[in-house]
Amino acid sequence: MTKLAVLQWHVVFGSVQKNKDKLLSFLKHLEDALVVVPEMFLLGFDYENLKRQVIYCQEVVEELKELSRSKNLTLVGTYPEEREGKLYNTAFVISEGKLVGRRDKIKLFPIYRENKYFSPGAENPVFETRHGRIGILVCFELRFASLGWDLRKKGAQIIAVPSMWGAKRKEHLKVLSRARAIELQTFLLLSNAWGKIGEEEYAGCSAIYDPWGNVLAFSEEGESILVSLADTKKVEAVRRLIPVDDW
Repeated sequence: MTKLAVLQWHVVFGSVQKNKDKLLSFLKHLEDALVVVPEMFLLGFDYENLKRQVIYCQEVVEELKELSRSKNLTLVGTYPEEREGKLYNTAFVISEGKLVGRRDKIKLFPIYRENKYFSPGAENPVFETRHGRIGILVCFELRFASLGWDLRKKGAQIIAVPSMWGAKRKEHLKVLSRARAIELQTFLLLSNAWGKIGEEEYAGCSAIYDPWGNVLAFSEEGESILVSLADTKKVEAVRRLIPVDDW
């Protein structure tokens, strides 16, 4: 059995240290688990200070490598990363003390002006970890079925969804996240921010869904640690029961 965990908290706008402290306080309670944290979990969309904060975010990600090794954690989230003069909203997968890989957000959210500050990614990989084969959809990308199907075809058993999804679109988030689990016949772990962060109110509604669409854990609001045990063999069982690949 694999332990799945999702964290939900009120991301402190622009404060890498406070958000790091919050994350570490949550991780004290977790061992040998796949843990998904919110999108831009270290500072939110603090565009004014984004470039200045990049180096501090990178330092935290480096620190998380040792934590993942000592506690047998696989960690998934996103942070701002600068490469060759361009900024990316970069998802990372850390497991067994190593950066297994990264994946830049492909579909940038125009309402939050992401396309003004970030460059889009192009690759949509699946990551092999001790806790299963993980694909990532970052927040807005839940709306793009083709990205999810690409991950399924590449063998994803678990879809991790780090998010900062606004409260005005809360019902969309609840429907789309559960629907993607059903459609792709995967476990889906949604980690969303909660409460007012900067000028935006965020929806919460973090959840863990199984490949049948069952709700294994859910938190509409407040700070939460959602945990569930999962057998990744259920992915193949559901896919055999209702085959949807050949259409």
